[in-house]
Amino acid sequence: MFFRLPAALDTARPSAVMSANLRFSMVLLGVRNGFSAVELVIAMALMGILAAIAFTSWTRLLPTYSLNNSIRQIQSELHNIKMRAAAEGVAFQMAYSQGASAYMIKREMKTVLAKPIADGTVITKDGVISFSPQGTAGANRVRVRNVTGICKQIVVSATGRVRICAPSTCADDC
Repeated sequence: MFFRLPAALDTARPSAVMSANLRFSMVLLGVRNGFSAVELVIAMALMGILAAIAFTSWTRLLPTYSLNNSIRQIQSELHNIKMRAAAEGVAFQMAYSQGASAYMIKREMKTVLAKPIADGTVITKDGVISFSPQGTAGANRVRVRNVTGICKQIVVSATGRVRICAPSTCADDC
């Protein structure tokens, strides 16, 4: 079957001619634009199922992310006060309490700042970590637990080394 273009399209740009040809062939073949209501409902149901699966996985991962966030924050703060003690020539301390969701930064035993840790995490034992202007530290560890019972520790050695470890149980040291 030969299709003759209307006179207006004989002189039109090639893209207009292609567009007209495409529309005409879609009409001849019975191609329609858009989706039916049934297709939309099925697509929405599939998206809902996938969202439910993703949500349950996400809620299981959230406590672990909170614990890692708290541990990294405390580790970073310990590095920071170690450097400040050496730079300013005065002692700095980090004080924390059992069951607390915050810790305090002290400069020469005076509280300078209180910082919260991530929601869903708590410090599980009292303590103080101090840094001298020479870079040495009062060795100690900060124990942090999340709502699912997973624990991690930040260990500070007498030489001022700060590291993270994960004990097998919350009561153990690593």
